[in-house]
Amino acid sequence: MPLSIHSATVYKYKDANGRWQFTDKPPKEQRAQAQVLEFKPEAKDPLALQFQYETVGKVLHAYVVNPFHLPIEAKIFFKNNALPEVTVTIPANGRTVFYRNEQKMPRFRYRYTWGEPNSRHNFGGYRLPVSSFSQHHISQGFNGRFSHTKPSSRHAVDIALPIGTDIVAARAGVVAFVRDDYAFGGAKKYFLDKANVVYVLHDDGTYALYAHLLMGSVVVKAGQSVKAGDVLGLSGTSGFSTGPHLHFVIRKNSNFKTISVPFKFIDERGLFTPERKQKICPCR
Repeated sequence: MPLSIHSATVYKYKDANGRWQFTDKPPKEQRAQAQVLEFKPEAKDPLALQFQYETVGKVLHAYVVNPFHLPIEAKIFFKNNALPEVTVTIPANGRTVFYRNEQKMPRFRYRYTWGEPNSRHNFGGYRLPVSSFSQHHISQGFNGRFSHTKPSSRHAVDIALPIGTDIVAARAGVVAFVRDDYAFGGAKKYFLDKANVVYVLHDDGTYALYAHLLMGSVVVKAGQSVKAGDVLGLSGTSGFSTGPHLHFVIRKNSNFKTISVPFKFIDERGLFTPERKQKICPCR
């Protein structure tokens, strides 16, 4: 069945401080620009694993299928502990058997983590993930108190940017996942899972997250190879955000936990560790 196209009227305007704002209600400012944004929603949960079943002779084979362009580690838990839990690693766009028996398979549930188990971070310099003629500053660095307190974001950086700034790949890799269908943002918990994002898998098993992108601006697709410096999309303020910026972090799977890893940027000055209030000049 074909997907239906949904549309929403979004009002774009500058507030009293000259900052671009987006809202689904007509603002009081007279110069608001109304834009109709169209997107195709996912037909099914884009973050769910899939399962396939085959019978060979009298033996049932059950497979967990990985629809993502990066490896997955999954744990299968059988109802009432009918069988011991099973941990499997599924390659990108691959499948792995987790049950093989002549008996009827009991019900189960699962959880998973993106990335190969305990992959090693090839520590080195990452180019600035921004292409611009202007100087910008890092608004939140490693261990930032506002939102960089959990293992998955402890070594993240936020770069304050005007809306519409080019966001580029900091390292070569394969685009693993894209979300590009949400227009709004704010500092409420409701927005925590609403950011437009691009994930890029690197050859050492780590992956980079580029978050809060402007809706409709992402120019890459899952499965596409990118080089360092290739444009991914434009900066925005979608999701959990107090203003337009790029949230950038390198992650890996460690003992079935998603953790962020420390890294350094590299520019014409050489390697440097990103720090809060630091000025950067990502000249094109």
